[in-house]
Amino acid sequence: MEKKFLFSLSFLFFILQSFSQQWPGGGQGNWQGGGGGGKENWKDMVEKMKVGHLYGKIIDSTTNKAVEFASVQLIDPVALQMKKKDAVVAGQLTESNGDFSLEKINVMGNYRVKVTALGYVTKEISVAFGVNMKEGMQGMMNADKDLGNIKLKPHATQLKEVTVEASAHVMELKLDKKVFNVEKNIVSAGGTAQDVLKQVPSVSVDVDGNVTMRNAEPQIFVDGKPTTLTLDQIPADAIQSVEIISNPSAKYDASGGQGGILNIVLKKDRRMGYNGNVRLGVDQYARANCGADINMRNGKINIFLSSMYNERYSLTTGKTNRENLIGYPLTTISQNQKSITDGLFMMTRGGFDWFMDNRNTFTLSGNYVHGKFSPSDELTTRTDTTFPNKNSSSYDRTSGTSRQFSNTGASLQYKHLFPRQEQEWTADLNYNKSQFLASGDYTTKYSDVNGNHIGKDIFQNMDGTGHNGMFTGQTDLVLPFNSKDSTKKKLETGIRGSYRDFGSLTKNFIKNDSTGEFTLIKNQSTNYKYIDQIYAAYATFGIQKKKFNWEFGLRGESSFYTGELLDSNKTFKNYYPISLFPSFSSTYDLTKKDNFQFSYSRRINRPSFFQIIPFTDYSDSLNLKRGNPALKPEFTHSLEFSYLKTFNRENNLLATVYFKNTDNIITNYQQREYDTVLHRNIILSTYENANSSEVYGAELTSKHGIKKWLEFTTNFNFYYAVLNAKNLEANLSNERFSWFTKENFTFKLPKNISLQIAFEYRSKTNVPVTRGDNKYGGMSGWQQSPASTAQGYINPRYSIDGAIKYEFMKNKAASVSVNVRDIFGTDINQTITNSTFFSQTTSRIRDPHFVRLNFSYRFGKFDTSLFKRKNMKMNTDGMDVGM
Repeated sequence: MEKKFLFSLSFLFFILQSFSQQWPGGGQGNWQGGGGGGKENWKDMVEKMKVGHLYGKIIDSTTNKAVEFASVQLIDPVALQMKKKDAVVAGQLTESNGDFSLEKINVMGNYRVKVTALGYVTKEISVAFGVNMKEGMQGMMNADKDLGNIKLKPHATQLKEVTVEASAHVMELKLDKKVFNVEKNIVSAGGTAQDVLKQVPSVSVDVDGNVTMRNAEPQIFVDGKPTTLTLDQIPADAIQSVEIISNPSAKYDASGGQGGILNIVLKKDRRMGYNGNVRLGVDQYARANCGADINMRNGKINIFLSSMYNERYSLTTGKTNRENLIGYPLTTISQNQKSITDGLFMMTRGGFDWFMDNRNTFTLSGNYVHGKFSPSDELTTRTDTTFPNKNSSSYDRTSGTSRQFSNTGASLQYKHLFPRQEQEWTADLNYNKSQFLASGDYTTKYSDVNGNHIGKDIFQNMDGTGHNGMFTGQTDLVLPFNSKDSTKKKLETGIRGSYRDFGSLTKNFIKNDSTGEFTLIKNQSTNYKYIDQIYAAYATFGIQKKKFNWEFGLRGESSFYTGELLDSNKTFKNYYPISLFPSFSSTYDLTKKDNFQFSYSRRINRPSFFQIIPFTDYSDSLNLKRGNPALKPEFTHSLEFSYLKTFNRENNLLATVYFKNTDNIITNYQQREYDTVLHRNIILSTYENANSSEVYGAELTSKHGIKKWLEFTTNFNFYYAVLNAKNLEANLSNERFSWFTKENFTFKLPKNISLQIAFEYRSKTNVPVTRGDNKYGGMSGWQQSPASTAQGYINPRYSIDGAIKYEFMKNKAASVSVNVRDIFGTDINQTITNSTFFSQTTSRIRDPHFVRLNFSYRFGKFDTSLFKRKNMKMNTDGMDVGM
């Protein structure tokens, strides 16, 4: 009875107080003015700006218990008829737990939150959303505000203003990372993640899709987590941005060694309301790509769904010339290769968010990827002797294969926001599983020097199956500390575990001429599995005082690795005990526009399965390969010093000098041995631990918006690399000065037309070591690795990509674009290998002059009530179309 009476009084008090105020034009009288169409336009603008959200909890200052039925009003001081009057734009009575939530707030206003309750002193809090109209309607990442626990006590407390800034540029530069916005990069539209990374500063992608950052292989994450998806299985149109983290702190995985981390952020939790996007495209080979995204929200549930379909036709040509330096008689070998890949893949992602209350959110999401490709190869190899009157020979090998793969993933995430600003707890579970099938037919024909068919043809086929499963779990806590002075302190800590299960069965058969049946070649067949486990915990402690900011971190990781060749019952394992990975960073803000940072980290690069499996790959007669189970992990010490100069929002400069030292660096290495399968001496490419490597470098990245019609980014990287492999061979070392540059120009032309040009040049560089497991389940992983590191280099290369886009319809909801990859056909990957056994040059090029035509249309109605929760990533490019 008492509670009902209290509620009645509170409600009456709330109503009387609300109607005692003047409420002009929906509480936005300061926006009204002008006449005719101008007035209506302002009203439309007002409606589009109503995306703010304020929420919190009212508690008793003495008991800390919730205050029920308190009146919470949002007041907008409005200049009306030359007199200062207050307008109540939103209001609510608190719930039984003290919670309140005010929505549809115009982010352009300056407000007071007024809290009244029977028995308590009235309290007011100032709140403001600052939006620069020149920046457009983009990036409402902070369009909401958690006011925390508001205590009703005699003295008012004033909170700091909320500042909402937008960014719609191709590149965002920060001291700790660079963010490449894929949606603003039309050159990669309709492609895959490989095409996206080719445009990212500091990153290079070779003809086989191997990715390096500052000439070292980085750790690649999707949405901050490991994945079994490969880069050519992720459509470019599914990617929101790419984060380039060159020197990660202890809170990130220590894996990745010299290369740092590339985090691919997929589009999700962004298109609020019922909003969507459809895309259609076709390339020069008449292969289609299409996709659609939609987001729907009702109450506490937000549903998101996207689907993509991509057909691909790819042509790769290559040439290899080798001069053998041993054997009798000495020989030269030339090899020409033409590879065609035809197929398709599709991807579906979806999930929902459940906003249990203001501070608790659950997200369940999943994805399914399926693809089928049919590669075919034509390989012609000719062997000539260096002596006169000696016979030469050649053979032609043709192959037709089929590969199918599927990937299923699921993720469950939870986020809790505490009343204290910046305090939060997150937890997530992730599961990915890939399955793959492969089959192929191979025909080899031998000819003499005159091209006459000699001997018998050899017919072979191959069947393979495999799986790759990964499970990860992680929880993190961010805990800020109160301080009497202006010093801010924050502790971040978390634990993580991952479990990976990989298996592959490959059978190679040869046709028996007498029986006509195919018999198994045991020495060229594999049946293996491995299990990889990594467990980690970290803690970082940050201190911010005036212009200085320090962060100290420590991460501990332990991993277990077991593998088995099932047919031969051979087992091998590696146990890496707990290793500690410290990190440190210090930032000094000389001014608001001049910032310095120094950072240090220790990282690890564990050998991959394809680098340690003791199995010889005979698929390429010129590059026989085998893993080395005795490999040790690399440990890298990384130092960076950076300077960020911010001239204005359109122009800034990031300069970095860096040093990296790596012990036990894993390198490709050629050796000669007798092979019991081929019954002859062979040159074998394997992996070894060299002594060390050192890299001294400097990088310069700048973003410029000189005119409204021109924006460009520049990336220069200069480095001197030293690889010491004297433990493998006397006086074997590789020292080289290298550099590369990337330029990206975006021109905004009249009639809603934009033009983009991307240029890349790389000088002569050492051959980077790649893990070799980035292709369809790894069945061709070895074939994708470079031939050598300690004994080779890559010749200079450059390429130019271009795109043009036309936007039309209301709010530029529709667009048509054309992009061209490698316009002049100059992106040739040429590797030179020099050893005591042979000298070899290999050149390859993939899809020069490749053209795509793309169409995109955004649709939907923007629902302003959906901008909730600061733990959601959002974008509002075109408010009423929601994309």
